[in-house]
Amino acid sequence: MGNDISFIHVVDNAMKSAAFQRFGTFFDLTNQNKDLVFQPYRVTQRKIAEKRGESSVEFLSLWRTRITPDWSRQRTSVARDGISMKYSDSQKTSIVTVKAVPVTLDYELRFWSKDLDSTTEAVESYIKWFQDFPNLIVMYNGLYEMDMYMKFGAIVDESEYNIYDKGLYYVTQLPVSLEGWVMTTVDTPTILTIILDLYLREGTSPDYRDTFLTEYVITADS
Repeated sequence: MGNDISFIHVVDNAMKSAAFQRFGTFFDLTNQNKDLVFQPYRVTQRKIAEKRGESSVEFLSLWRTRITPDWSRQRTSVARDGISMKYSDSQKTSIVTVKAVPVTLDYELRFWSKDLDSTTEAVESYIKWFQDFPNLIVMYNGLYEMDMYMKFGAIVDESEYNIYDKGLYYVTQLPVSLEGWVMTTVDTPTILTIILDLYLREGTSPDYRDTFLTEYVITADS
């Protein structure tokens, strides 16, 4: 268990890729590992400097700020019963079932740039995002496609204008709320053989007489 990657971590990585693919070109960014940092706002510049080996702007930052159970989606089939995926072994002794807890994951995306025009163009792309295809698609175990709907909100200028100490650069914060899932798998034992015995009941209550007629054996391969 200790070596397993949590599904939330998978969603975080998918959000990083989606943000970089959508907005990286506005700032001439080409390397997601060096040009995007997944860290809280207050330590972002320190972490991007550690990645690049220098203090610089023109980058993206992303951080997950909150996870909230979403009880409005708790009644969906994937949340209540799960989805049967495949047999766990060749003997078909159990079947892998995927269950999910519905959650809302809130992220803060930020643009860090010295170029106001690039920032404005990226903001316009963010505004248009909900009309394009605002779904984050994640494959669970490479077998089941999870479509997570993205919601957007108010854009906030967080620029520091103490330009004499740090120079002028623009910081723009853009929220992304994700209707996501926390996934888990359970092994459900399977019924491999059903034995059906047929009897003929004769007589009247309470003096019934049951006579065995035949037996059917039904297997999983039948």
